[in-house]
This record gives sequence, C-alpha cells and structure tokens, in this order.
Amino acid sequence: MNSAKLANFLMIGRSAQRHVLTLPGTVPRSALMISDTFNVAEVLPDECREADGAANTFKLFFVLESYLRDFVLTVLSEADNENWWNSVPQNVRDDVSKLEETEDKKKWMNLDSRGKLAMTTLGQLISIVDDPSNWKKHFEALVGDKGLLQQTRLIVHTRNTICHMSTVTPEEHERVKQVMRDWFRVVAP
Repeated sequence: MNSAKLANFLMIGRSAQRHVLTLPGTVPRSALMISDTFNVAEVLPDECREADGAANTFKLFFVLESYLRDFVLTVLSEADNENWWNSVPQNVRDDVSKLEETEDKKKWMNLDSRGKLAMTTLGQLISIVDDPSNWKKHFEALVGDKGLLQQTRLIVHTRNTICHMSTVTPEEHERVKQVMRDWFRVVAP
C-alpha cells in the first residue's frame, strides 16, 4: 500500500472513530470510576459523555471564580488588611453568615476550612467590585470599565446552569472563555 492510500485509510478510520464516539449509547473514552472495579461510563455512557463536556465549562468557572476571589481579597486587604470584610456589601455578608451557620452544622462532612470569600458566588464577587464605594475607591483604576463587570454578569446564568449539573451550548462555553480572556487582558493573573 502506498503512503497516500495509507494516509487516506488512517484519516477515514480516525473520522469514523470520532463519529462512533458521538453515537448514543457508545461508551466514552474516559472512565468514571466509583470504585476500583465499577466504571459508571459503561452503564450510563450518554450521561458520562455529557458530564465530560460540562466539566470543561465547570473548570473555566472554577478558575475564574478563584481568580476573582484572589483579586477582590488582594485589593480590599491592601486597602485595609484588618477590616477588609467591612467593605463587602451587607447583603453579601449576610448571605455568607448564613452559609457559615449551615457549614457549622455539617461538621460531619469533612469540608476544608474556608475563608469568607470562598462562600461567595460569581454574582456576589461582581457586586463587591461594583459596589459604589468599592468601585471608585478600589477597583475603577484597576478594571477601568464597568462593561467588563456587565459581561461577567451575563455569564452568571451559565455558571449556575453548570453548577446545577446541566450542560451548556458550545456558544455559551465560548462566551465564558471570552470573558476570562477579557479579565486577563485587563487584570493579568
């Protein structure tokens, strides 16, 4: 067999393999082990394939929220290391207090200890930055344009969709990546 025919054969084989993996009921390549011997992907292949796609979007949000928490904490604590939490809007502080009470009741869950900002959502982080006293005093010089905050607010629904175990469209996944690129362009990690 000459090299052109071999290359064509390989290309067709790879295309066919990719197509077969998208067919309903086909076990995905990545295993999802719930014990040493039980691969859920063999029993629930379609759900595991959806989970693989959702995992990429979830990872983006995990990184973006962690990055924004660090950014907010750094900016507020540089301004007032001892009392930075007082710069957080009252409604966010109240929500975090409720979550702390709930976590305190669930000591049996073996959760890592977390700081106050770890209990905030993406929407709450944006509201901290956008709070009128925080914006002018701490964030305007760093972020420059509230349009970035608005773009981030637009993906909060996508974040909630992923965090509540639903999939999103490729378009929404790309929107999340664009918002991250915009943040990193303005406030480099």
